[in-house]
Amino acid sequence: MVDTQSSPSFTGIYDVPEAARYIRGALNAEVVYPVQSSKMIRWIRRGVASPDLADTPGRKLLIGFEDLISLRVVLALRAARVKWSRIDRAETWLRTNTGARRPFATEALWTGQGHVFARLREQLLSPSASGQLAFDILHDYLFPVHGLRFDDETRMANSWAPVAGVVLEPDVQFGSPCLKGTRIPTRTVAGMVEAGDSPEWVASAYRISREEVQAACDWESRLRIK
Repeated sequence: MVDTQSSPSFTGIYDVPEAARYIRGALNAEVVYPVQSSKMIRWIRRGVASPDLADTPGRKLLIGFEDLISLRVVLALRAARVKWSRIDRAETWLRTNTGARRPFATEALWTGQGHVFARLREQLLSPSASGQLAFDILHDYLFPVHGLRFDDETRMANSWAPVAGVVLEPDVQFGSPCLKGTRIPTRTVAGMVEAGDSPEWVASAYRISREEVQAACDWESRLRIK
């Protein structure tokens, strides 16, 4: 559970407006809890991403994939009406008890009843309630933070699927959104269609399906929504 390994080369690095677009573009995000880059900067100042970023000047503020995931988890918790005091308590408790610098990017989390829940050492507990144990039966009534996949060794989130068919992986195309199961950036596919190439031709050129071309175009369109 400890974030001890250094990040691989060429991992995802994002400026805050870019990260905000990705989080805002995720499924239902614009409905449940709209987010702008200014709001994300305030979250970073709270230290819920990398603690090292809390005092970084805005003009130099760049975040990594793990920070992006941490902020995305915060969005999901806020959308579930979890209070900031409980989010802060959960983040602090997890950081202390797992040793992870970015615990929201290393632990599979659930929410319910206004609290944050995690499973550590085979036990369901609530870090937002200072690690209070919970009955396993409660798990059936909790809502997971969807779309994340974790590395088996480091336990760090290494994949995020913001919408069906699109994934962000830190060591694939510098962390840019790609079509699932490929190394093809969605912006490349959508850009070709916007430039006048037919979806059928693009699908043939990249040996992908017409549905995958449409998924890339739909995702890139979501990123332009204010």
